[in-house]
Amino acid sequence: MEKPIGTQLVDTGERIIPAKENEVSVVFSRQLFAYRYASQYVVDKTVLDIGCGTGYGCHLLAGKARRVTGIDYDTDAIEYCQTKYSGSNIEFIHADASNLPSSSLFDVVVSFQVIEHIADVDNFIVQMKKRVIPGGMILISTPNSKTGTAGVSDNQFHVNEMNYTEFYALMKKHFTKFEIYGIGYSSKNRLREFLLQSPLYHVGKLLRRGSKIKKLGTQMTGLTEFIIIEDDVHEKGIDLLAVCTN
Repeated sequence: MEKPIGTQLVDTGERIIPAKENEVSVVFSRQLFAYRYASQYVVDKTVLDIGCGTGYGCHLLAGKARRVTGIDYDTDAIEYCQTKYSGSNIEFIHADASNLPSSSLFDVVVSFQVIEHIADVDNFIVQMKKRVIPGGMILISTPNSKTGTAGVSDNQFHVNEMNYTEFYALMKKHFTKFEIYGIGYSSKNRLREFLLQSPLYHVGKLLRRGSKIKKLGTQMTGLTEFIIIEDDVHEKGIDLLAVCTN
């Protein structure tokens, strides 16, 4: 029998509740894609997920990793993680991503859609590097702002959005070996391109995840189908994904 969760979490678009069967969440699908891509790097490894949110990514990685530790500053989210995704090789800890508490070293660190919430991104990366063994991997994703707005954002939750050039410069400052990929749509779709520029897209965000209209619209526009992009990342990437060697 499923243990009840003490606090009812709300999907804000920043803190994402996993989509249930027959539900559609574009943001959840996009985040899950990043974790699935990262799973190739964690086989039999110890993994730290910084800003683990509601824990579904840790759960996915734990299927291949030796051990996964997820940290998040939100105590309600950690309670959700511990209730939904506890396991023999998963641990969830309440902690501030800017001030990591543990001196333990990990083989791999992932931090997806977190760095845009951090004011001091240089310190954030320095702290991450301290938690990874020499030669270990660090994977970081962030929205591709495209317009170059480092330190400025219309999103009330973001304090540091970056375009490709800014993100590349930040990685080059801290790593000698890294690649930056894009996460983008798997195919061209004129209807999707139109809707993304239309007020209808924002109306669609208000629809329930189980809405038949939302499901049909998502299917017609390919909004939940993604690929890794290696060329023209600055232009085609919805998100930027850095794969770095410590």
